Amino acid sequence: MAVLERVLIIRNQGIGDLLLITPALRAVRALHPEARVALVVGEWSRPAVEGNPNLDEIIAYPDAWIQNKQPLGYLRLVAKLARRRFHRAYIFHSHTLIHLIAALAGIPRRYGFFDPGLGKSGALLTAKAKWQPNTDRYIADNYLDVPRLAGFSGSDVSLDLCLSPEEQAAADDLLARHGLEGGRFFTVAPGGGINPRQNVFAKRWGTERFSAFCRLLLGRYGLPVVLLGSRGEMEISRAVAAGVGERVVDLTGRVPFRTSAGLIRRSRMLISNDSSVMHVAVAYRVPSLALFGPSNPRSLLPDSRLNQWITSGVDCQPCYCNSLFTGCEHLRCMTQLAPETALARVEAMLTQTETRTG
Repeated sequence: MAVLERVLIIRNQGIGDLLLITPALRAVRALHPEARVALVVGEWSRPAVEGNPNLDEIIAYPDAWIQNKQPLGYLRLVAKLARRRFHRAYIFHSHTLIHLIAALAGIPRRYGFFDPGLGKSGALLTAKAKWQPNTDRYIADNYLDVPRLAGFSGSDVSLDLCLSPEEQAAADDLLARHGLEGGRFFTVAPGGGINPRQNVFAKRWGTERFSAFCRLLLGRYGLPVVLLGSRGEMEISRAVAAGVGERVVDLTGRVPFRTSAGLIRRSRMLISNDSSVMHVAVAYRVPSLALFGPSNPRSLLPDSRLNQWITSGVDCQPCYCNSLFTGCEHLRCMTQLAPETALARVEAMLTQTETRTG
């Protein structure tokens, strides 16, 4: 009797990071169609991959076990994986500490990244690809280099976010309770820059600029604005809403991530900082404009007319390198991006969209 192959995938950190590996999840499933595929992920990011048909199991752990380097939690995770006797591990990380999880768990075939820029050789891997963050290459394609080590040859980088019919219905019911119609409202996410590893608030455009932008948006289109974000971002959205005054529905901190995804799916357009929700718009092919400061937008968004980005174009941009931000005294990359400039881009994008679909 043939032994069922057991495949492990490892990726932690933010929700956006998990959405960006969904093309690689499809690739792993294509390589191992009959295997049992499990994903190890921190609890913070689990909502991004729930319901994904390419996974048979999600093994979630407290993020602090890894991010805070808690030895007992780390060893508990290793022991749990060792008992499962996985045959292969696809590790979407260049960090030795993450590679060590698979090695200590006794997984014989380990595919992952090395990063010569940070001196991470990938010595614990049995096959390795070069991690290329913050270049002009879309990270979702870089992630595909790991399954390519095992023979995958595809190049599809479309993202997956799989809501159940019940989850989408809950979002639709919420819209109805607020008198909102699909395609007849904008979603705006003024927060972001938070994940289990670090907080980079320099990615945020600022409440005054978002308020000014929303006023311009309302004046131009007359459609309601729905504010979205996590509980930790409620104060930001309250300040934005107070600066707008009308036709704003603030749902920040009141709905879980997956309900927010269902709302974005129904919206006319999403406007956000560099944050996880911009990947939601990419997954659902909803028009979106992302406001970028320290990060390199070309590495985080596909080359698409539908999902665009805008920067102020200052000469020190980008400066957020390999998920590390050393700080900045002026933040001109965000402060010099005018609300009027953002509105002009929205107008151009929606004109293009309506021309193609009209």
